[in-house]
Amino acid sequence: MQKDLTQEKLDWIFKNIKKDSNENELLESLLAEGYDISQCKIALGLDLSIDDLVEAKEVPVIEQKYYSNKDISVDNIKDVPAEIYEIENFLSKKECQSLIDEIISQLRPSTIVSSGEYDPTFRTSSTCDLGYKNTSLINAIDKKICDFIGIDSSYGEILQGQHYLKGQEFKEHTDYFDAEQLVEHDKGRGQRTYTFMIYLNNVLEGGETEFPNLNKIFSPEAGKALIWNNLNEDSTANGNTTHQAHPVQKGNKTIVTKWFREKIKNYNYLSCWKTERESK
Repeated sequence: MQKDLTQEKLDWIFKNIKKDSNENELLESLLAEGYDISQCKIALGLDLSIDDLVEAKEVPVIEQKYYSNKDISVDNIKDVPAEIYEIENFLSKKECQSLIDEIISQLRPSTIVSSGEYDPTFRTSSTCDLGYKNTSLINAIDKKICDFIGIDSSYGEILQGQHYLKGQEFKEHTDYFDAEQLVEHDKGRGQRTYTFMIYLNNVLEGGETEFPNLNKIFSPEAGKALIWNNLNEDSTANGNTTHQAHPVQKGNKTIVTKWFREKIKNYNYLSCWKTERESK
């Protein structure tokens, strides 16, 4: 049974890479200790092969764009023009509070992907890159999301948390990339497919998620998940998924979000992780 990389071992990898140690020699050392080959190669920035993926993780080797899950029925579908689901009590109160504690402990200003002029009022929340924390809680929530939606984690972006104070919002936007944005953010992974968002607390007033083209508004409730497909059946972008986070009028709002892509990830997570650590 291959072992998962620990934070201590990631620190060891990071220190050795800074010393310009040979990545292949580091890989041999890690494998001799019984660590998972795919995790080691990702951490070291080495290319994964199909054999690595199948042997280590038993992940699908074909593109997996759409999910099917016995827990999701036609009754959950809110509108035909877009595939969107509302799942009550996806997370427990304890899970929600634990995630809130993780998120507010390490926040940064939220950013946007934009093809036009930057507007500092467009998105005013704060973000926590939960996926880089690599804790047992975050890993368990990430797995729960992937298992539920039926898409392997290799298709996912890292789990993110967002925190909104009174007056903060995220104006109308899409989660899929437009043509210009996709050139920059594709990175061999293709377009965003599904968005999996979970409210972590009840908001006293405001903070709703609105899909204006669908005439649908969802109110924040602790543990409730919203899942939607950003694409049409032919894989083109679905403009009906345009949405916004209304300003919080009273209290605050915390959510977690995971986006999925068309293709398996195969890039160096450690370079991102190093940037985060070096910026502290």
